Amino acid sequence: MFFICSTTGIRNKYGSSAASILAAVRKLGHLVDVSGEPPEQIQSRIAKLAAGPACLIGGYDLIPPFMRANPTNGSQDDDVDIPTDAPYGAKPGKPEEEYAPSRPVSRLPDSAIADAAEFLSVLEFQHAAPRTATPKGSFEEAAREFAGALKFVHKAIPGARPPERLSPPNSLATKGLTSFISGHGRFHILLHGANFDPDWAFLWGHENKPHASFIKALGAQMFDLCDLRGAVVSFSSCYAAMLDTAPATSGARTSKNQVALACLAHGAKVVFGATRSNWIDTQAPCDGFGPGLMAEVWLQLAKGKKAAEALMRAKAAYLKIALSGEPGDQPYALKTVLQAQCYGHPAATL
Repeated sequence: MFFICSTTGIRNKYGSSAASILAAVRKLGHLVDVSGEPPEQIQSRIAKLAAGPACLIGGYDLIPPFMRANPTNGSQDDDVDIPTDAPYGAKPGKPEEEYAPSRPVSRLPDSAIADAAEFLSVLEFQHAAPRTATPKGSFEEAAREFAGALKFVHKAIPGARPPERLSPPNSLATKGLTSFISGHGRFHILLHGANFDPDWAFLWGHENKPHASFIKALGAQMFDLCDLRGAVVSFSSCYAAMLDTAPATSGARTSKNQVALACLAHGAKVVFGATRSNWIDTQAPCDGFGPGLMAEVWLQLAKGKKAAEALMRAKAAYLKIALSGEPGDQPYALKTVLQAQCYGHPAATL
């Protein structure tokens, strides 16, 4: 297991706290210093390592993602490009491997604005993650119009217990919301996301009715009130793993406005999600695109696969089915796997 880190980037960002952060990274495992190297060079370095997962340390300012063209370009999908860590697990010169990499890859992101105490806390949680038991219980919530897809993923989550929550009627104003979340170990969330400030700090409920409003259902600052120690979290929501600010030219993603970062800051072992808009199949059996991939991730976790490997295997299994299906759906399937990321310790298990 290899932890890919820009030690120079850490020192520049965290100053006097850098030594403590680097010591915490080294506690995780073998540190590979890639200071000053661009993504393509880092990819080549990783490809020469012995077999095993690679975990990128820090956000995009420390280890940049690859930017790939949207495979659905020219469709009704308006994402121009896809930030993705998947190529770090692919062999250089084999772009087709970027959709289903041969090496497990994860990332331990920090906030874009330096917060040494928070990052040290995350690294401490992550050091314990492979040995931390997943708490019993589950929390599942979707926009009402995605109820079918929520139920499809629910069936793949071992130990998940009903009821699955829908929004509406549930919202941020629901009485006792934090008590429904804290202390549970299995999360799947299929609410709407956003890629602009301030809406990106929230996940949104909606129903398929004329003129229906989007309502605030969950949010980063709500997770800030919850105990997620030991949890495994999956998002089929749009933009739930988005660490950049595009199309905006300013702003910064932190645990106060980014849901994946918020979950990690409060003890989640691992978070799975998409960096761009996810497509959701609303026709029975609702097994396509984002929820289809997340269901496969849970099936892999149920087999005992470690987090980064679970996503790697899930992508391959999902594509085997999706690419044999309707040709018009195939670009959306490729987008689904390219933007799906694993944030957290690569060896975390269910």
